[in-house]
Amino acid sequence: MKSLKSMKKPVIITAVSALAISGALFSQSTYAAQVTKPIQAVYNNIKIIYNGTEVPADAKTEPFLLDGVTYIPLKLAGTALDKKVTWDGTNKRVVIADNSVPIDQSTVTALNNQITTLTQELNTAKAANTTKDATIAQLQKDNQTLKDEASKNSSSTLKDLQKQLNKDYSDSYNTNSDITLDGNKSDIDVTIEMTKSRWDDLSDSRKESYLEDIVKDILKEYKDADIDGTVKNSSNRDKLATFSTNSRGDVTIKKVASSLDTSSIQRSLTDRYGNYAGVGFDFTVRGDSSKATVDVYVNSDDWNNKLTSNQRSNLTDGVIDQLKNREKIDRVEGYIRNKGNSSQIISF
Repeated sequence: MKSLKSMKKPVIITAVSALAISGALFSQSTYAAQVTKPIQAVYNNIKIIYNGTEVPADAKTEPFLLDGVTYIPLKLAGTALDKKVTWDGTNKRVVIADNSVPIDQSTVTALNNQITTLTQELNTAKAANTTKDATIAQLQKDNQTLKDEASKNSSSTLKDLQKQLNKDYSDSYNTNSDITLDGNKSDIDVTIEMTKSRWDDLSDSRKESYLEDIVKDILKEYKDADIDGTVKNSSNRDKLATFSTNSRGDVTIKKVASSLDTSSIQRSLTDRYGNYAGVGFDFTVRGDSSKATVDVYVNSDDWNNKLTSNQRSNLTDGVIDQLKNREKIDRVEGYIRNKGNSSQIISF
């Protein structure tokens, strides 16, 4: 048996005000003049579900059917959507507004006070930052001033030490040298000038002893200094050698590569080996004093058939010995080549 609610009969509603607030009917004539029209609304226990939850309705806000269309009162819809719905009878308007949470004055005052405090703190931080930048700039300036003064004092002291070194070592080892110091107490560059012939006359061990004597005297004054130096030809200021030191004053000498008089070297080789054991040889030399390459040209048949193994070895050993010991070349590479096509026969 159906419930009484679901068996509701159609009813006739003629109250204009009820229709207006429910939002069920508005016609163009409503705005022109108040008109009363009878309608037949059907109430059939219609439920409104919003996000899975039933929206409670009462007799005044219950939805109804009219000509097959379901009408929902605006007040009920406003409740479901958390909106405030009111009727402005004077102006015949339905007014819909958001439900807002009012903020009391004490909260507003507290927030304004907090903003004021934060603004003051920000201004204080900006002022402190400006002061800090000024302090850093002044410290940097003071530091540079101290460095400049230290450099002046160091330079003055280096000049005094330079004068003493020249007094002690200018004629030492028969070098007739001139010594110059540059830099500061922690990093000193030494330049020693003498003629190339005087430098070459010193044996490797005497060169090392001469430089170490100078370096150790410098370390007596500046024990923590890094010392590097250069030996130059006093005639044209070409580098003859460079040297580095360790904390004990030990010196490592590095010879500076110089150009070779290749024409003179080739003539010397030709004079000595141009006709060796009845076989003709030609020579070309290229490179510098650190490394040179020598090409020895001979007819391949003569090399392979006219010379014994010992003669071939004596020739290559003699060429290397002349370039290393007489021409002072550190490293030598040699090639025996066929005169006819320059193809390589052997390397040595």
